[in-house]
Amino acid sequence: MRYWIFFIIVPLFAMFCIANVFAQSTGTEDLKAKVEMLEKELSGIKDSLKQQAEKDVQKDKAIASLKEEVQKKEVRVVSEEVQAPGEEAYFAKKSAEFEKKKLAPAFGGPYTKPFLRRFGRNTYLGGYMDFQFRAADKGNTDGNGFAQQRFIPFIYSDVSDRVKLAAEIEFEHGGVSDENTGEVKLEFATVDFLITDWLNFRGGFILSPLGKFNLVHDSPLQDLTDRPLVDRLIIPTTLTDTGMGFFGSLYPSELSKLDYEIYVTNGVFHGLDANGTPHFSATDGLKESKGGFEFDNPGSKHGNLNPGVVGRVGFSPFIGLEFGGSVHTSRYDEKNNNQLTIPAFDLAYQKGPFELVGEGAYAFIETDSFAKSKGITDDMWGYYVEARYHFMPSILKSWAPKIFTENSTFTGVLRWDQVQTAGLDGSNTVHFLRDRITPGLNYRYTEDTVFKLDYQINMEEKDLTNINNNAVVFSVATYF
Repeated sequence: MRYWIFFIIVPLFAMFCIANVFAQSTGTEDLKAKVEMLEKELSGIKDSLKQQAEKDVQKDKAIASLKEEVQKKEVRVVSEEVQAPGEEAYFAKKSAEFEKKKLAPAFGGPYTKPFLRRFGRNTYLGGYMDFQFRAADKGNTDGNGFAQQRFIPFIYSDVSDRVKLAAEIEFEHGGVSDENTGEVKLEFATVDFLITDWLNFRGGFILSPLGKFNLVHDSPLQDLTDRPLVDRLIIPTTLTDTGMGFFGSLYPSELSKLDYEIYVTNGVFHGLDANGTPHFSATDGLKESKGGFEFDNPGSKHGNLNPGVVGRVGFSPFIGLEFGGSVHTSRYDEKNNNQLTIPAFDLAYQKGPFELVGEGAYAFIETDSFAKSKGITDDMWGYYVEARYHFMPSILKSWAPKIFTENSTFTGVLRWDQVQTAGLDGSNTVHFLRDRITPGLNYRYTEDTVFKLDYQINMEEKDLTNINNNAVVFSVATYF
């Protein structure tokens, strides 16, 4: 009886041990599986953290780039802000449109100056200055040495979406003082009321559209130091007159453009006083007769009862070519007896780096017996032709890239001038013919700043007596 119990207990005990061993083996495998699963999860977490860190770095870069872009947009918003909401700054837009065309300054005007595209708030402050060194031969030694020619502040303003103001003030040769013969004057000041492309109103002290050079005469725009003789003696730049009128642009075709200006003015030329003092001369042409501030009545200095009329039409058949025709007519004497009429023609052509510009004017001067007795003659005339070629040797960019940049350029220039003036010399009337050839080379670090080196070959003929008067001129001019 006892033995069968043994046989029952022993197998049961053996089965219990085997089951326990199997259970332990199964638990170990489960534990390993759990460990492996945890290791995989940990590896996944590590990968996620790594990816998150990379995303954070990219996020930081994106935030920095976004901040930079926001700052740039804020600068652009400030530079394009105008008084009327939603309207683009008028002067900045005009200048930017001109810049996109990549045309030479001869194709521009008072609203296409470089400083306007750099700073486009409601009121624009800018200007230009120039100075020079001159070494002349023989009889022209008075101008030798250094001279600060001009300092010209500009004030332009988008008063509203339709009302625009523009003004320039000239400080010449250091201004007025006991030590020099300089001057301070208002070069021009106008108020424009914009109506539509083809019809706009302008009034004030107007930059006369007699020829094109008078409209684009700023020193930094020019490739030679001295202004053309015709624009010193026949159209004495800067030529400004008080009056009002209209201007606008028409587009006859997709490529062509026609610009016009026409004004009624006081009459800027005052060539003969009532007491017989002449202001036209063989030496200075019409230069000493320009005025423009005086009221147009007999009680004022150089005044008369007749207004003047001046206008210009410019036609561009395609971008890169412009023809201009202009005329001024007014009484020039205080007795109101004699008429002065000056027609002018101008040309500007550009193809790639080559430019050709020119201008001519003829002054028809009426003379009664009184005017003739005071040395006023019946005509004066002049013209110039100027060729320009822009270039930049690549070797200079390699040698000195900080000085000769992508924005830098050289310009080779050659100008031919010819002018004939006339007037009284003692008791005789004389004709004074001037011929000038001016080769030059200039360097622009940027378009706004230019260093010019010119050599003037003067061939002056006064009653067939030659006066040699050559000069070397170095100058610097810049907008600001």
